[in-house]
Amino acid sequence: MNVLIGNLPGDTSDQEVLEILQGHGVPVTEVTLTNEGNPDVALAVVGLDTDHAGAEALVKMLHGRQWKGRTLRAQTTALFTQ
Repeated sequence: MNVLIGNLPGDTSDQEVLEILQGHGVPVTEVTLTNEGNPDVALAVVGLDTDHAGAEALVKMLHGRQWKGRTLRAQTTALFTQ
């Protein structure tokens, strides 16, 4: 299952995304960051070793959270699955 985390600062690193998620005990399998089209805003595609309910719980924890002066957006997605 994957979760998209948007509205991250453009200079966000993979490690910073992992740190955001570690506090929630999330079993992360992969983090892919992009800021294509806008260097000031990044999007993270986060692969999780969990079911849909677990991913939805994470989305509820992250969506609307303030981080580095930005309001995060989060949603589950079936895109980019392997």
